[in-house]
Amino acid sequence: MLSQEDNELITRVGAGTPLGNLFRRYWLPAFLSEELEPGGAPMPVKLLGERLVAYRNKEGKLGLLGEFCPHRGTSLTLARNDDCGLTCIYHGWAFDTDGACADMPSEPDFSRFKEKIKAKSYPVYEAGGVAWTYMGEPEHQPAPPKYIWTSLPESHRMVAKVYQECNYLQIWENEIDYMHAAFAHLALKEQDMKEGALSTELGINPSHPLVTSRNPLLSVQPTTYGFRNMFVGQADTSENADQFILDAPILMPSFAFTPRVKEEDHLFHAYVPIDDTTTWSYDVHFTLDRPLNHETQKERRGLWVDENHKKIYNRDNNYKQDRSLMESGNFSGILGISNQDHAVTESMGPIVDRSKEHLGTSDVGVIALRRMVLKSIKQLEKGEVPLGLDPGIPTDRIYSEGVIAPRGIPWKEACPLDSAFEPAKAEKPVKS
Repeated sequence: MLSQEDNELITRVGAGTPLGNLFRRYWLPAFLSEELEPGGAPMPVKLLGERLVAYRNKEGKLGLLGEFCPHRGTSLTLARNDDCGLTCIYHGWAFDTDGACADMPSEPDFSRFKEKIKAKSYPVYEAGGVAWTYMGEPEHQPAPPKYIWTSLPESHRMVAKVYQECNYLQIWENEIDYMHAAFAHLALKEQDMKEGALSTELGINPSHPLVTSRNPLLSVQPTTYGFRNMFVGQADTSENADQFILDAPILMPSFAFTPRVKEEDHLFHAYVPIDDTTTWSYDVHFTLDRPLNHETQKERRGLWVDENHKKIYNRDNNYKQDRSLMESGNFSGILGISNQDHAVTESMGPIVDRSKEHLGTSDVGVIALRRMVLKSIKQLEKGEVPLGLDPGIPTDRIYSEGVIAPRGIPWKEACPLDSAFEPAKAEKPVKS
């Protein structure tokens, strides 16, 4: 259970809010690189409650500006993409990718008024098929984002962006709640698994260790970037069964790696608040040593979106839930593992009231996540550097791991953590 005061604190992201100030200290995915072409139409972007406009100039450089022209407030989503910059159609004022006023034809030639005018602008950095932005104070800007998947060739990764109709936190909490896989993602019959896939469109096979493990050991290991979420269970129900050990990193401000075993593809998530009640979910499927099977991962997700990245199967049509499918197909009656996740998190409402919850022993990760966000807010308010912003953290070496090991071997030996990820003085691990 969380107090209503703390629930407000960790869900409200607008400018000037404690959480909004925290998010603005990190680089965040703003949009996909492929969404803008040189000299093309500008695109509206909303992040952390701010209305912005993105464009790629004719030379290919990206800009992210405040949506409304500083002159009279006309939306720059209507603007021309000219040589001099984004040109407002109302009076011709133009702004370059840094927000400087490049032209002001409504003023006389001798006027220096345009030198005093600057549109709101945020830096943009492209990496891994994503355009990232930093919305905080320039003096606190960290190094550009660098993750293990951002430097991979396009053949080894697939980046998808999906609109979700709820607060970012309930999506992030679902990501670290491993126990839901045995129910929300359960297929009722065995299926042939394609290369690199955890599941098919029906969900996870009933023989998968995430399903068969009962009373697993759940623990949280604090790190300098967030924590590592640990799951240790038996690989099957026999007495001498091997252990199934998962180790998945959770990163500030709202990122996560999905747990996996060695033959499965990797999966990274970023949950970026559009505002308090809607979120952009970025899902990055990737492989380190071979081309990715894109079609397999699209089938696994079960998410089909329109040109605005909004789901075809959604809350309005009950995610195409089929109750006859519950008889012999899967537990939820919903196709697609990602579609199942969207259904359960959006059904909670725009912002779930956590003061009415009843958490159990399987909610170790959820509790740790909330504590981490609250702690990070307090760190920032004290003038301290929040988690994940230490420039010495090797973020490009962080990824999830999973092994099957003989029973009795300590998980730290079977699935060791890199000492570089451990803080000098880690907090006492939270265990169920």
